[in-house]
Amino acid sequence: MVPPPFPATMPSQPFSLDPQPQAPARPGNDECCHSGCTFCVLEMYQEDLAAYEDALRAWQQRQDAAATPAAKRIKKPRKSA
Repeated sequence: MVPPPFPATMPSQPFSLDPQPQAPARPGNDECCHSGCTFCVLEMYQEDLAAYEDALRAWQQRQDAAATPAAKRIKKPRKSA
């Protein structure tokens, strides 16, 4: 018997194609020269951190939305008369 070309069951992790965003690396104490550079590493880090927080909120909403239908499919036991 030849196995099917696709898995017979759903993958155990349905959200694996949507990985959680990763926080940006915080610059070290010696990475800023404190001379008012146009592209200061501390300012760029703050911008990256804000973008990460937005992406994390959006990711969490997607995870919650994807998990909600599964919870709705669970049947509650009927009350006995």
